[in-house]
Amino acid sequence: MSTSVPFDKLIYQRLDPPPQQQHLGSVGHLIRMLRFCGIFFGILLVLVVLSGIETRSQYRVDEEFDAFLPDGAGNEVTGNELTESSPPPYTEYAKMARYLVHKAEWVSMGSLSTVEAIKGYPMVNIIAAADSARDAPSTGTLYFYLTMLDYTAQDLKKDNRLTVLLSMDQDLECSKKGIDPMEPTCARIMISGRAVRLEEGTDEFTFGKNAMFSRHPAAKHWLDEHNFFLCKLDIVQIAVLDYYGGPHYVTVEEYMNANPDTRSAKSQLAQRDAFDAPQVISNSDSDRTITIKIKKDSPVRHINLEV
Repeated sequence: MSTSVPFDKLIYQRLDPPPQQQHLGSVGHLIRMLRFCGIFFGILLVLVVLSGIETRSQYRVDEEFDAFLPDGAGNEVTGNELTESSPPPYTEYAKMARYLVHKAEWVSMGSLSTVEAIKGYPMVNIIAAADSARDAPSTGTLYFYLTMLDYTAQDLKKDNRLTVLLSMDQDLECSKKGIDPMEPTCARIMISGRAVRLEEGTDEFTFGKNAMFSRHPAAKHWLDEHNFFLCKLDIVQIAVLDYYGGPHYVTVEEYMNANPDTRSAKSQLAQRDAFDAPQVISNSDSDRTITIKIKKDSPVRHINLEV
């Protein structure tokens, strides 16, 4: 016996999905939503991490760039109001040249060789130099000893033209800061001129000799043993390279008029007061007597003695 089903009823039954299929469809939709959210938050996390890396990298680049700047770069202090050990701002070229000359204990000196095999070729040597006694004010004039036993003096006897190179890294100041000596921010100067022998007995000879003996005590033994003679550099041109962009040329007048004394006015005043302070000119242990000399215009008003 057959059972008949109405046609419209049959169509609806075929179109309506089974309850189990409806449940599976809802689960699949939920999974797709969760997958989309996971991808979205994953991308967001990656962007945040990349942003943090970029920020840290920028800080690191800034720190590395700052390390390449001279101590004076960006310093708000102007004029001579800098610490004694600090170089002037890199834009003050004449002052930078005077600073490096005053700081120098030796120079790389280039001459035109007279050695037959390399006659006319540039030759270089390390020469001890000084522009003043240690801790004395700068003069800007380089004094140095030469001997005819050395090839530099032999070269300069024939042609007294020379060039000296002075670098901020002479005392490893650049290297200690991680700056390569060849970087322009490791300041250097090239001074060209002529070697002039000083005549004994003159005031300048005495000054230059004392300057050399102060900075190079060993020089006292050079004179008798190796016939050294005192010279100075008569400057013709000064080139300063202390930042990117190539060298700057300083005239001799600008160079000599620059004040490289970077001590503060306060320290200079203290030095002046110390100079005017009472001076002990005799001290006799036999009679236990001390004689003190005070200048008439000295600022000293009271002296306390303890016996």
